[in-house]
Amino acid sequence: MLTSFFRILMVRIRARAAILFLLLPYAGCALAQSAPGFPSRPWHAAEEQRVEADARNFHDSRFNIDPTKTYSLAELLDLAEAHNPETRVAWERARAQAAALGVEHSEVYPTLAEVVLSGTGRSNVLFGNEFFPQTIQNFEVGLDLNYTVFDFGARSGRIDAARAKTAGG
Repeated sequence: MLTSFFRILMVRIRARAAILFLLLPYAGCALAQSAPGFPSRPWHAAEEQRVEADARNFHDSRFNIDPTKTYSLAELLDLAEAHNPETRVAWERARAQAAALGVEHSEVYPTLAEVVLSGTGRSNVLFGNEFFPQTIQNFEVGLDLNYTVFDFGARSGRIDAARAKTAGG
């Protein structure tokens, strides 16, 4: 009876280990931080990298006009609007509202979360008149799919409000 218990236990451990090895390549996606690519470069947090990327999105406020090129009226209007501080603020506000619309629209899609846990349990098992050490490895895998099926128009109302705010300026 004890050998059948150990066989069942080993089958469970092997099955959980196989699941873990199948999911192990995807574990890197779930890590909050990553090591630097090269030892000669310093590590920068994701927040710092986002700030740098946002800073790169700002354009130089100086006019870069090519004197040899003949500009159309539409190109001249684009240059003037891009370099006028008032229109630049309006343009950035419109971009922010479009981004907010994208965030509101993301509620339509489901979310998926994955968790993989591992633990080791050590105990002594009494067999006959002796204790034998026993180590049991435990693997747990959890998947959470969240999708709102019925919200009675709340999502579409928020999306329509964001769309109206974007269109209305």
